[in-house]
Amino acid sequence: MEFGLFGISYIGADICGFFNDTTYEMCARWMQLGSFYTYSRNHNVIGTQRQGPVSFDEKFENISRDILNTRYTLLPYLYTLMHESHVLGSTVTRPLLFEFVEDKNTWDVYKQFLWGPALLISPVLDEGATEVNAYIPSARWYDYYTGKSLEVRGQFQTLPAPLEHINLHIRGGYIIPWQEPGLNTNQSRQNFMGLTVALDDNEVAQGQLYWDDGVSIDTYENGNYFLATFAANQSTVIMSVVHNNFLTNTNPLKFGYMNIWGIGNQQITGVTVTYDGQTHTITNFTSNQGNQVLQIDFTEKIFSIEKFTQLTWTTSN
Repeated sequence: MEFGLFGISYIGADICGFFNDTTYEMCARWMQLGSFYTYSRNHNVIGTQRQGPVSFDEKFENISRDILNTRYTLLPYLYTLMHESHVLGSTVTRPLLFEFVEDKNTWDVYKQFLWGPALLISPVLDEGATEVNAYIPSARWYDYYTGKSLEVRGQFQTLPAPLEHINLHIRGGYIIPWQEPGLNTNQSRQNFMGLTVALDDNEVAQGQLYWDDGVSIDTYENGNYFLATFAANQSTVIMSVVHNNFLTNTNPLKFGYMNIWGIGNQQITGVTVTYDGQTHTITNFTSNQGNQVLQIDFTEKIFSIEKFTQLTWTTSN
């Protein structure tokens, strides 16, 4: 049994309508893949067996909860991509060839796709599979879950994919905004925002964040939004506010985390943040020299993102 990426939302009800070991497995894979559809919902038809996560067992519930939490975590990135699509006409979900058109190997890849330029999704689509043969385009890529850099590029790579896992990778050179997930989008929007900074081979990265109230129509046209750009260069991440007619002291967007990937194997000795014109020393950080990952938590400061200017880390060298 094999799913096509663009037919799954229509055949999901039929596949899951008759329960056995095969449909259990493929419905779990469908939940994983469907969580990265721009319009994502589990639907059914009248008279068929229920197929929501609670219709199966605890394992299925956990698989579904974990991947939906991943989707909710990434909603700020998806929301920003939607803004770019609205303003620029760009694509949100796109095939690999859109980003790597000169690489002819990407022209025939139809079992993987991207969110924007930076997030690579490589789902399992085949019955019984516990690994996926994924094409890794010629760029620096990091494992979404660990921040560890892949050692291959410009070739196919067999990646482990147990039932509980969907392979996600972030492209070096990009900064992705994210947010602690809640039970719904209203709750999520009250939680702390974070950035994942995936440095490329030149130790630089860039990204942006668009934010509004999430409810009103024509917020961009009416100027009722917040837009910021981010740029990383070796040991510094700088934020520049492009437009802000939305975030205020009474309507803040809490900023509490930053993950830096590809920092090299130097020992991190200090982290400082410039916020509202003042420099703050951040002591709650950890670095993994093996994975070359720096994780910074400044939630205790209760920073509002529009007043953030810069974060800098220092090394032992």
